[in-house]
Amino acid sequence: MHDLDSALEVIRRRDDTAAKHAHALWQVMRATAAHPTKVTRYEVQQMVWGTLPLAARRRDGADAFADVHDTCAAFAELLDLLGHTAYADLCRDETTRAILDADETTYRTLVERAWRDSGVQPPNPPTLTWSDRGGDVEQALRAAAGRMLEEAIDAGTLRADGTDEPERVELVMRLLMSPETEGNDTWFGKLLDERLDLWTRGRGSQTRRELLVRLRPEVRRPPEAAGHDLPALESLLDACRARGARLTDHGYLPTDLVADLAAIMPACRENPSTGRGETRWPPVRLLRELAVDMGLVEQVGRRLCLTDRGATVVDDPDALLMAVGEAIVALDRPALAVIQEVTFAALLLEDRMSPDRIFAKITHVLDEEQWTDPAGAPLGAAHAEKVGSWFLRRLRTLDALDADWTARRVGLTDAGISIARWALRTRVLFPQATVALP
Repeated sequence: MHDLDSALEVIRRRDDTAAKHAHALWQVMRATAAHPTKVTRYEVQQMVWGTLPLAARRRDGADAFADVHDTCAAFAELLDLLGHTAYADLCRDETTRAILDADETTYRTLVERAWRDSGVQPPNPPTLTWSDRGGDVEQALRAAAGRMLEEAIDAGTLRADGTDEPERVELVMRLLMSPETEGNDTWFGKLLDERLDLWTRGRGSQTRRELLVRLRPEVRRPPEAAGHDLPALESLLDACRARGARLTDHGYLPTDLVADLAAIMPACRENPSTGRGETRWPPVRLLRELAVDMGLVEQVGRRLCLTDRGATVVDDPDALLMAVGEAIVALDRPALAVIQEVTFAALLLEDRMSPDRIFAKITHVLDEEQWTDPAGAPLGAAHAEKVGSWFLRRLRTLDALDADWTARRVGLTDAGISIARWALRTRVLFPQATVALP
């Protein structure tokens, strides 16, 4: 078995360019290594399934890599010479060849399947979603989790097929909750700080950065929810216990439930109705839609029933606030998520403010970040007011927003403050996925 210098010399005697490419890949891989000396399957896969093919696709990639297969073969040869035969075989197998040959339409699917089948892809724990744009701390933690999974598989404590998800999640959680190097915090805390830095400083809008920097300490600590509740949503969930709330022939909530909800919803008192059905009380209708959208209830036949998620929070007001905060953020709709983020940030920083001021802040952010509609037209003040009003109505329906419509000023309720903090924390810890790579 060779050391690095002698292994590179063996390759150099055959092909100087191959040696340079193999050395470059080795250096990049070891720069984020989870272990100071040990090479892991996770790191090799990340290199030949992610770093190498993505680099080759860049505009200057064709100049750097005349043949990506030759480069991968040189890297495999280096691994072989260093005694990592199994990892060298990984570089040469059909899965890797298919990934290197894949076009943009098939690449993501092939990579997702390969990582899933590899057994060393760290699962997402309950506390966060791994980000493909993670900083140094996150990359190191993810690589460390991959190494721990590989070691557990080799020791026989985990199955290679990945069917033991709870045990894998537990392993990742142990890593995140362990003390970091200096012993002043957990690794989760270090990762959260890194995410917060990226969240507050890595924005294109100066207006948005100014809002988020001021809120960083609030988002850093878990929100307090004790004693705060959402009476109408809790009543709706309570009515959906067991077999669920029986709906009318046309699929509406029963009139007695509608009356109970209307009596406790501030939004209904502001817009009184003489009707008894769900169609005559738009806030009640919207409350039901929100409960469905947040995954708390679902219609099963002629009944509205709790989902598994709803069943876990129906008796726990604090958990319900957290669930609403996590679910109310549109992680899959970036422009809407920006509007929600700015709205929450503005309302957290002032006790009360006019909706027009909120819409103005949203407009500044959309303009500074150059958001456009599908046709390429800028999302301006009209869009900010339309979507901002839509979001404020939802917060008011949940009783998360206290409104003085006469004075045209709104503010978050105590429950709304908790929801806003959970929502912003969700934006930090559960970022939208863009590329399916560890």
